[in-house]
Amino acid sequence: MIQRSIRLMWRGAILAFLVYVLFFVQLGEHTPFGHLMRVVKTDEARELGREVTAATQRIADEIGGQVHDATKPPAVDAGASQVPEAVSDQLQGVVGHAYARERRIEDAREEESQ
Repeated sequence: MIQRSIRLMWRGAILAFLVYVLFFVQLGEHTPFGHLMRVVKTDEARELGREVTAATQRIADEIGGQVHDATKPPAVDAGASQVPEAVSDQLQGVVGHAYARERRIEDAREEESQ
């Protein structure tokens, strides 16, 4: 507990020092934050921002297309929906309905417990 508190205070002190340097220490005519803002306002930085935005949009569109293709239903039915009624009735007779099977299992357990 104490060690975690000391570590938290140490990280806070380092963060406070970095914030102080970033905003208050002069490097030439400007602070590091001032230099950073001057670089961000250049035409090259703005062009880079537009290119990154366009690339991000292309990537998002590509991923969205892949997700759409992966989640659309299959073009050809596997045939499960076209099982003939005669076969379905035969399977029902062999396997039985799930609820009926549950009732039979419960009845058998009750008979064994008596």
